[in-house]
Amino acid sequence: MKITAILSALAAATLVSAGKFHIPKDATVELQPHGYIIQYQDNVSRANAHSNLKKHAIDYKVRNEYDVFNGAAITVKSDHDGEALATVPGVKHVWRIQRYSLPKTTSNSGGKVDEENSLHHMTGVDAAHKKLKLTGKGVKVGIVDSGIDYKHPAFAAEGATEGCFARYGKNCRVKYGWDFVGDAYTSFNNPIPDSDPMDCGGHGTHVAGIVGGNASNIKAGPKPLVPWVGVAPGVTFGAYRIFGCEGFTSTDVILAAMEMAFNDGMDIINMSLGGGSAYKENPTSILADKLVSFGMNVAGAAGNDGTEGVWMVSDTGLGETSTSVASFDNAYGAYYTVSYAGGKYPYNFASAWGKAISLPASATLFPLFDKAGVLQDGCDANAYKGLDVKGKVVLVLGDYSRCGSVARGEVAKTAGVAGILAATTPFGMSNLAGAPGLPMASIENRAGEALLAAYKKNPKNVLTWAKDPSSVKVEGGGAPAEMSSYGLDGDLRSKPDIGAPGGNIYSTFPRAKGSYALLSGTSMATPYYVGSQALYYEKTKSKPNGVDIRRVFKNTATISKNFQSKTFASAAKQGAGLINVWNALTTTTHASPDRFDLLDSDNFRGVQKITIKNIGKKTETYTLSHVPADALNSYSKGNAWPHAKPIIEADYATVKFSANKVKIPAGKSVKVTVTFTEPKAGNAKHFPIYSGYVVATPSREDSPAVHVPYIGLKGKVRNVPIMDTDLGLPLAGVRRQNGDLEDIPSEDFIFNFKTAAPAVIVRFASHTPNFTIRIHDAKTDKFLGYVVSGSNVALGATGRMTNQDEGKYSAATFDWRGFVLQTEDLSSKPVKLGAGSYKIYVASQRKLTKGAYPADFEVFGLGTFNVSA
Repeated sequence: MKITAILSALAAATLVSAGKFHIPKDATVELQPHGYIIQYQDNVSRANAHSNLKKHAIDYKVRNEYDVFNGAAITVKSDHDGEALATVPGVKHVWRIQRYSLPKTTSNSGGKVDEENSLHHMTGVDAAHKKLKLTGKGVKVGIVDSGIDYKHPAFAAEGATEGCFARYGKNCRVKYGWDFVGDAYTSFNNPIPDSDPMDCGGHGTHVAGIVGGNASNIKAGPKPLVPWVGVAPGVTFGAYRIFGCEGFTSTDVILAAMEMAFNDGMDIINMSLGGGSAYKENPTSILADKLVSFGMNVAGAAGNDGTEGVWMVSDTGLGETSTSVASFDNAYGAYYTVSYAGGKYPYNFASAWGKAISLPASATLFPLFDKAGVLQDGCDANAYKGLDVKGKVVLVLGDYSRCGSVARGEVAKTAGVAGILAATTPFGMSNLAGAPGLPMASIENRAGEALLAAYKKNPKNVLTWAKDPSSVKVEGGGAPAEMSSYGLDGDLRSKPDIGAPGGNIYSTFPRAKGSYALLSGTSMATPYYVGSQALYYEKTKSKPNGVDIRRVFKNTATISKNFQSKTFASAAKQGAGLINVWNALTTTTHASPDRFDLLDSDNFRGVQKITIKNIGKKTETYTLSHVPADALNSYSKGNAWPHAKPIIEADYATVKFSANKVKIPAGKSVKVTVTFTEPKAGNAKHFPIYSGYVVATPSREDSPAVHVPYIGLKGKVRNVPIMDTDLGLPLAGVRRQNGDLEDIPSEDFIFNFKTAAPAVIVRFASHTPNFTIRIHDAKTDKFLGYVVSGSNVALGATGRMTNQDEGKYSAATFDWRGFVLQTEDLSSKPVKLGAGSYKIYVASQRKLTKGAYPADFEVFGLGTFNVSA
């Protein structure tokens, strides 16, 4: 395929090298110019490290210093790059400073939450509040985010009418914190830190409210639509602001905030951030594991890339001891409703309308059928031709693949309709933008079907619009959220770890932005999990480390099904299941480890051991069993790019136990051998990801069963495609001196490193532990080195790319202007090759291999490149 055929559809990206100098976790992220994170060797002091940098004539400015991480963030002012930094004695790892945006959340403008039918019923938090009187009192939670609107009344101390912030103060719930960046910071300018972590964005305030807001009895100031409380309304907060009012933040700021949270004595850090698919060897994951080893707990969002398919779980929670949290949709809510023929149906009004719909009885329902009686989407003006829709409420199909809500709203306005109801497909309610001045709303799929059935019986039925919201059970609620990212990670580890409510969550928002908001995302699920940990701390009067408390919640989670499914959802989607706080607080059993990673057919770990510990006061008998879950087929057509929506298959493993029942005295534990056999069903060439749960059920009815998830891949993961050959990549082109990227004019084209340099476009369909672009002598095929592109070396680990970035395919381009790195260990500086004839190979190490070239690599030869002087 020619560059001209795909160039306009590609989003530019930059990569950096790996080994000791690591590629960014998502190849489409932006990088801080000349900014680097350096981690020192464990036995190297800060003073020695700086001395070594200066001995190598590296001119730099320190951005941040890190104690626990044992490193620094620097801006390099001299002509040195990442590979040069990695050769300095005492340097362990080097990363480029990466820019982060807040995860994209979706807002729901039409709903609210009724405490009597709230998400706390899904998780048992309501029982922890009412029966055990738990609030998380005495627990410190650090929110590393956009700050907190600490004056919000939902953060007021007992007896106060307004919240406050006083570092180390006595009467403020937001007691610790710091603003690392200032209002104007976007990561493209210099941060201006100060002591005031006030939130002007909103994300951090919403997150903090989920953890521990309390709007059950607001006496002054903005009040919610209904009273509500967060998971742990008694916690003390630390607000560590890393975002300005808009824009990005960067890795160096995140690390500084994490370390301050540790130094302030936070028990738990909430990281509702995300940087895309990655390996666990990234700075935030490394520091998170260190903090956990010192007694903290760290939870990170699994990511909101569920519509991208597998391999997309985000980097923040990838640490071995930190927790990656998936999202479940809230089962409950209160929405404005419309009644029709005896039925009452919730709706979510469009943001352009912005309020409850109120139309006269004369505005009757009019389904927009085609000639065959099929409901249309309303995108085309011709759909209304010859129809009397003036002053009526048109029912359309809520499929937005052909056009958005704005376009169909404008078409409907031209036709003279009174309003639009869009019946969502396949289920739930959508967030619509809508057309200005037009009452427009999304309704559930089942509501659309009910309206159609009633209309066919009596077209004269009247629509009645309620003035106030009503409590409803939401279609699709209680199931894993569609937007929540799928695992696994690049090492086939079971991530995400656990799920929590994150879809349609009502919480605090800055007072200047309306005080309350209903948002969706794994950003909302993570603080729910964090708040639940705080309740556990208070109940047990202990603060177990990350692995131990994660195990308790994973053991006792509710294994769940996708909406309208009869089978259990994959552990690659829901982790151990939906958090069940009541079970976690009342369990008398622990099972470890908290996951079984079976890997693939070549590296199959079929024999495992589960340790069951009876922490109750009486001898207990446990029955062991197996619960299989959905298998995910992402390569059913021999495709390189994974299916955006994996195909669900019944590829179930066989599980046998060395003992089906065990009797365990109080305080004792027993080990049971678990033998797994790969599924007989499922095509190994399609690489199905299978999973399930090993369950230990006590004989006592008052003690919940516990379980451990397992996950594996049938087939050889070494054969999973890495490059996106579906799009014709990798591909070579010409980088002109003016920056234009063009097709290679002819097979005998002569390149020039200054005016017409070779360029290589790559696009990662899955992880690789070592991506390389290799230069060989064209005559002898002798290896000459790895491509150095500017300050980047084509060498290192990277995760999968997203499909598109702002409407363009995500990709990365390497321009080669003659420089190569001759050794993979970065012990030598780049050298410049002269005129000659060269071969270029794109070679990506296959997953779970030792890295022998070329046997363990996916290799693409791009041809011979003749270069003039």
